[in-house]
Amino acid sequence: MGTHPNVILLCTLTPQGLSRKTRKDILAETDTGEDDDIKIGNINYHHEIMESDYHESWQISAREGDIIVFSLVTYGYGESIDWENLLQKKEDLEAWAVGVCERHHCQYKISVTANYW
Repeated sequence: MGTHPNVILLCTLTPQGLSRKTRKDILAETDTGEDDDIKIGNINYHHEIMESDYHESWQISAREGDIIVFSLVTYGYGESIDWENLLQKKEDLEAWAVGVCERHHCQYKISVTANYW
């Protein structure tokens, strides 16, 4: 266990088809930022395909085969985010997810989770 508690804004995409193909197709149409992250609003989101039901490095739970798109909302003790700011990030992420899921036949779920580094 580390010493940094982090809040994570997480979008879990569950594709009807193959996860890797769906992720590749999403990335082909999506503005990428630093390190091929997905740029949504003014935030760069990490993305991974779940290889099991728990991603050890990020400490994120989802079903194997889900595509996770996420960003650290806070990083460490003492950091906070205004509710309005968090709500705006959630709305931007949800608008993106709705469009992606319409085009790529998937379902989405947005949640807030945490990890501890």
